[in-house]
Amino acid sequence: MRKLIVVFAFILALLGSNLTYAEVQDDSIKSDDALKTFMSSKNSKLSDQALNNLMKSINKASANYNVDKELIVAVMWQESNFNPSLTYNRCIGAMQIHVNTGKAYGYTSEDLYNSDINIDFGTRYLSGHIQSYGGDVLKALSAYNQGTTRVNKGNYSTKYQSQVSAKMETIKTYVATYVASH
Repeated sequence: MRKLIVVFAFILALLGSNLTYAEVQDDSIKSDDALKTFMSSKNSKLSDQALNNLMKSINKASANYNVDKELIVAVMWQESNFNPSLTYNRCIGAMQIHVNTGKAYGYTSEDLYNSDINIDFGTRYLSGHIQSYGGDVLKALSAYNQGTTRVNKGNYSTKYQSQVSAKMETIKTYVATYVASH
């Protein structure tokens, strides 16, 4: 039902604008190209294949969980600098999923090294927090990073949410500039 509503809203927006479907599709492709170029500029070790795989996973997760692509990319930038094989403090992959969190949802450490699974689960986990906090993305980001217990008690730092928010604004500006110039 949610996807039907999103499609309906998209059609209404398209009808209300002077853009054709082809123009909207072209902007979507440019946006994806911008995000890949951006990720590559921050992590030059990413191959074209890795960038394409990351973008495919980001698009899929964004559509499945109704989370902005720029937010997903901002979390990945903050967490791993787009390194899908990073392991740090028992956190794994591009979205830096903690081993215990993954395990609680039925994922093995090996699963979390799979970029598609990692990005899908990380986005689903973030989306769940966004819903739990009534659409409050900032609280959701803090819960993603520090856990719901600290957020629910009001005993959490806002540093992480500020960093991700700043990164998201940087990404949005980059994408808008890229799309306008290509």
